[in-house]
Amino acid sequence: MTQHYPQGSAPQRMFGAQAAAYATSQVHVSDDRLTAMRRLAVEWAAGNGGSGGWVIDLGTGAGFTAFAVADCCRQVLASDITRPMLEQTRRLGLERQVSNLSLSQNRAEALPIASESVDLVTCRAAGHHFTDLGAALDEIRRILKPGGALIMADSVAPDDAALHAWLNDVEVRRDYSHVENRQVSVLLQMLADRNLTIQHQEPEQTRMTFNEWVARTATPEAEVATLRRDFRNASPQVKEAFEIQETADGNDLSFAWPCLIFRAVKE
Repeated sequence: MTQHYPQGSAPQRMFGAQAAAYATSQVHVSDDRLTAMRRLAVEWAAGNGGSGGWVIDLGTGAGFTAFAVADCCRQVLASDITRPMLEQTRRLGLERQVSNLSLSQNRAEALPIASESVDLVTCRAAGHHFTDLGAALDEIRRILKPGGALIMADSVAPDDAALHAWLNDVEVRRDYSHVENRQVSVLLQMLADRNLTIQHQEPEQTRMTFNEWVARTATPEAEVATLRRDFRNASPQVKEAFEIQETADGNDLSFAWPCLIFRAVKE
């Protein structure tokens, strides 16, 4: 396992402590985002001689996206800033008998990868944690071969400023490693500025329950109580946008964050 990372960053502190929880979180093990990303990777590989070549999965977490694309590429490098997450990736990869998997501990904003050497980059549910998404996209563009692709799925925010602010406020209070769920228009402009041309995009929703959402990040109980109150007392506009509602037993809340899935090609 190669290592290129800063000590004690917010993602390392958060995800190092909670790596085991993310290894069993259903939202991360398998969901519609993962299914869509695999489909886009298989389609892309089929159009490039049947092989995705070298694939880098950024912010791999417990490795589920890397596993999903491993059979349509020669080699997949699972990259994450957090060693305990990569230890989960190694363990689960061995259990699943993924033979073409390697690991690298590094920041997405500083990749120890040669320029124009990678065929495909994947990134699922991680971009909103990157300290500098623009720098990470610069690195992605640098390492991709001409014609190489980025397949990404990440939570996003509505264009409405109040909804954008509400979503990011509750997220950062629940998870101090959260940076920003960006508006779709902002994200698409960041790609265009780097000549990463969208080939395909589709909206999605990540459906969750409140109790599991805060348990996964071990949010302090005092903050959990405040967040639960803010969900229940949210404005009608917020409740409609994020589909916030009480569960049938009254002991939990369900909600949905908007997500964007896309494939972009380096021109």
